[in-house]
Amino acid sequence: MPGPSRSSPPSVHSEGARARGASQPPTSVAPPVAPAVRAPAPRTDLSEKTVDTSSLRAKASEWSAGKKLAYLRDRSIGDCRRCALAQGRTNIVFGVGNPEAELMFVGEAPGFNEDRQGIPFVGRAGERLNIWLDLLGVPRGNAYIANVLKCRPPNNRDPHPVEVARCSPFLHAQIRAIQPKVLVALGRFAGNLLSGSEQLALHRMRERVLTYREAKHGTTVPVVVTYHPSYVLRQSGDAPPGTSKADELVLSDLRRAVGFLRQGRP
Repeated sequence: MPGPSRSSPPSVHSEGARARGASQPPTSVAPPVAPAVRAPAPRTDLSEKTVDTSSLRAKASEWSAGKKLAYLRDRSIGDCRRCALAQGRTNIVFGVGNPEAELMFVGEAPGFNEDRQGIPFVGRAGERLNIWLDLLGVPRGNAYIANVLKCRPPNNRDPHPVEVARCSPFLHAQIRAIQPKVLVALGRFAGNLLSGSEQLALHRMRERVLTYREAKHGTTVPVVVTYHPSYVLRQSGDAPPGTSKADELVLSDLRRAVGFLRQGRP
């Protein structure tokens, strides 16, 4: 084996041999082992991802509202596990109604019956909402109905902020797909979220016309806030549907919302 080059430092064994005056030749030094060559990691071509995403968005812009909602439900939400509510749900309650609706109702969260059937507003609260729509001459099938949360909170408690933060992007996507002309918020949580007026009480929101704004997509929709059917049921007691004071307050709000549809934006 050739010895080290002139520029190479002497081996430790050679120095030791000279220092001891040893006559035997120094022990050979094994050549350095070349480091293992790793296969290059797969490249993540961000430009390709951008192209794919842009292509999908371009295609989606040509989809019908119904197809957008179906994609959102099946591909975006799927078997959602983004918050702890998924552990106790029976069904995801996505939304129901006309994908091309001009009037969209937004409640707070599913209840017992909604969780069992996977359809919003099918219990007693849903029956009261149906009565209001009949009195207004608006068939339920002509509207679209959804909730802020898609899963039922335990014991029908109020939504928690983290749950709203995780779930509300799906509601925003529903609104973008449907493009309603008027939004009706049923209850304080829906009113606060849609209007961005987090500090306002419900009665204060009822006194004004609010606006839903999503700056990223340039979406603006007038919002009418009214009481949730569950609240009206608690207040009306044994009064016939549509005859209590609470019923009348809600009906006045809903007439205003329908008036906006007929007359254009407020």
